Amino acid sequence: MRRLYLIAFVCLCFVGCISEAAPLSNVVSSPDGRVVVEVETNEEGAACYTLTFGDEVVIDASPLGIRLAEADFTRGLEVVDLKHSRANTTWEPVWGERAVVVDRYHALEAKFRNEAQQEIVIEFRVYDDGVGMRYRLLGEGSDYVMDECSSFAFVEDCEAHWIAGSYDDDEFAYMHTPMSEITVENMTHSSSGNRKLPYPSVNTPVALVTSRGTHIAIHEAALWSYPAMSLRYDSEHNMFTSDLASLQDVKVPVALPFATPWRVIIVGDRAGALAESTIVLNLNEPCRLEDTSWIKPMKYVGVWWEMHLKLSTWDSDGGAPHCATTENVKRYIDFAAENGFGGVLVEGWNVGWGRDERFDYTLPYGDFDIEEIVAYGKERGVMLIGHHETYANVANYEEQLEDAYRYYAEQGVGSVKTGYVGVIRDRLHNGYEMVNHYNWSVMEAAENRLMIDIHEPVHSSGICRTYPNLMSAEGMRGQEWQAWNSGNSIDHNPTLPFTRNLAGAMDFTPGIFDVRYHNTINKAAKNEKYEVDPEHDYKFFVNSTLAHQLALYVVFYSPIQMVADLPDNYREHPEALEFIRNVPVDWAESYVPDAKIGDYCVTVRKDKHSANWYVGAITDDEARDVTLSFDYLEPNTIYEATIYRDGSGAGWNTRPQKYVVERCTLTNVDKLTLHMASGGGFAVELRPEE
Repeated sequence: MRRLYLIAFVCLCFVGCISEAAPLSNVVSSPDGRVVVEVETNEEGAACYTLTFGDEVVIDASPLGIRLAEADFTRGLEVVDLKHSRANTTWEPVWGERAVVVDRYHALEAKFRNEAQQEIVIEFRVYDDGVGMRYRLLGEGSDYVMDECSSFAFVEDCEAHWIAGSYDDDEFAYMHTPMSEITVENMTHSSSGNRKLPYPSVNTPVALVTSRGTHIAIHEAALWSYPAMSLRYDSEHNMFTSDLASLQDVKVPVALPFATPWRVIIVGDRAGALAESTIVLNLNEPCRLEDTSWIKPMKYVGVWWEMHLKLSTWDSDGGAPHCATTENVKRYIDFAAENGFGGVLVEGWNVGWGRDERFDYTLPYGDFDIEEIVAYGKERGVMLIGHHETYANVANYEEQLEDAYRYYAEQGVGSVKTGYVGVIRDRLHNGYEMVNHYNWSVMEAAENRLMIDIHEPVHSSGICRTYPNLMSAEGMRGQEWQAWNSGNSIDHNPTLPFTRNLAGAMDFTPGIFDVRYHNTINKAAKNEKYEVDPEHDYKFFVNSTLAHQLALYVVFYSPIQMVADLPDNYREHPEALEFIRNVPVDWAESYVPDAKIGDYCVTVRKDKHSANWYVGAITDDEARDVTLSFDYLEPNTIYEATIYRDGSGAGWNTRPQKYVVERCTLTNVDKLTLHMASGGGFAVELRPEE
């Protein structure tokens, strides 16, 4: 027996020697081997990483680090431990672009020690579609983040698709330039009152393309209790560095231990790879809600667009007819019920519009009977979607938020749209205090079984996985910009799938049929209660074709999609309305087989609840032909295809409402070439023959 113990002891010592002698690998690659991250320290002792995609070094040695009030982890570091792990699981989202999400990665946890013998862990997860990196602050008690130095040093002057950096806003026009032209002069800010940054910077997600065609996007995931990140650009080193939204020396107080949000790099060999990525969702925690049966993806209508077109007003004393009356809302409920739409959004229902922005979120105007409307909608299978505008008076909203959500729940309202127009007093839209506010609103909504859609939000970061009642958010120049201000450029829509929509579902409000407002101008001219000047009030218009508007229901992703135009305008185009009636908002599979950022995008999706497939394609001001393959269809199956495309002579500036509906049969071996007019597009519905 003693001999057995001795042999075992010798073997353990031998294994221990091998373990000590074996080098700890500082390299971690994706499961498919194409994405490789190497971690090391530079001459100043800063933690650095290099990102390689295939045989192309995309991001050269880039410093990482974070500086606390009580510890500096930006230099003088040494690696003290490297731990490797891996995961390969799947999960099913409550709603989404696919029914099953694969969560497969290789991970590296690198522990660093500074000269004061304090330690930090920098965690890397490397997926086939990119990399997530975050800091894990160790210890107990509390501390303050003074700065974060996550950098992204690109090897070449990539083509960049970006909006100006801001701590307040994301509703800017997209720029398409080399990285080197990200300058203060080129940082066009659209919104009045925005606090502009005095140095070159971009908001995320930002998309970049190398000369070899590698596509990269930078964003963040799991944003909790921390300021949102923009990126400061250093032209001398062709490098982005994290820029936390704060005007103070202290960026955010933290309770230790603490994990920062993930810094995300999406990478692929084509534009579609960015749009197909699931990394932002995968880096968030699983769903915390035990019961999600009350969360209902839907299409909805609303009184919203008629107010933007100045046919009615939010304020019951605003001169024009009040939009949110019992009679008017019932009219929209009837239209929703006729067409199978799940909800009606009502803005301007509560007291406070026009009186110094002191809204009361539990007091309806006298001409809005909320109980009668909810009951009327329930009889017809239509949910009331309530609205809470704050006009940036967040303190007033926070005083009432819990009562306001409880009031909605008691009344039978199923969803709320919140809004934060303006410059928030004593806070930044993207600062940690507002991040906490937005996340609190989501959790409080969940407590009251309310779905929520946030306008003027902090940018999305995938927390809808954790709280799937967060259905959608704005965070970009949406369709409303076509009704006023400077409108949107024609390349705006083909840019969004590879920038804003990478962050998560976006409430763009598609589906405008009266794209030139001809019907609207005629109605406004007959409106004796409201003075309008057609040349001034309708100076801007939707610069796309009607077929383009149909395609947006497939190209843009959101589990709630607004059917944004006026009911009368839809009734003039019953065939086009049929596509909106049929197109789902919850998907089993999604692909982007053909696209160029800012030019055009072709998206293919499969319905989660049937065997039907849908195709949507949009283009900028260049007319183009697109050839579709259907190899994703079931073999040996004939599909009935209904095609909605631009008609002869159509274009965003010429006969934009002209479209053609065609029908044919297709199989998975067929190909089909379709034409898109300038500013146009097409939509296809594919149903297997019974």
